[in-house]
Amino acid sequence: MEIRNNDFKLQLKEGSVREYEKIVLSSGLCDLFMPMGFVSSEEGEIVSYHCSGYAALRQCNVTETMEAFEILEKTFLLVSRAGEYLITPSKITLSVDTIFYNRQTKQVKIAYVPVTRQGANLRENMAGFMIQMENGVKGNGKAYLQKVRKEMEDNNYYIQDLINVIGEMRRKLAGSRGGEQQSQD
Repeated sequence: MEIRNNDFKLQLKEGSVREYEKIVLSSGLCDLFMPMGFVSSEEGEIVSYHCSGYAALRQCNVTETMEAFEILEKTFLLVSRAGEYLITPSKITLSVDTIFYNRQTKQVKIAYVPVTRQGANLRENMAGFMIQMENGVKGNGKAYLQKVRKEMEDNNYYIQDLINVIGEMRRKLAGSRGGEQQSQD
């Protein structure tokens, strides 16, 4: 699935999005997700997303470590808040095609696509997304992202723990950059 325009549509199996999820996701009250509309068809359901002002991460070409960490942190914060709207975090597909970013405002939103793989869990989903982000980062920044992912896997971290680790790594990297800039002045 590669999304290339401001409004896109997906064909989903009938019943893959629950009725109460449709109400929440189409109401506009849930600012975590891209606004959505649902139409029934013979083959299932057509879901349309309004993406004005945002681009899928695949199109954003995120190569800087700090920007990647900022996007990861914001994405995982959104996922952790999904439960407030009765959306199960482990059901949210996390990928460079479903996470959208506005470079001007630095806002992140999710295009809700339910996970289709049986038995998928949130940690695996987050690790897969982190690997996709690592692949775009240049230089030794990739090693920092790998370190955070490995720490999540080794310590069996859940989402809030991972958000804290990412925030800590961002502060550490920002501190080391500040020191580099001062020594260059």
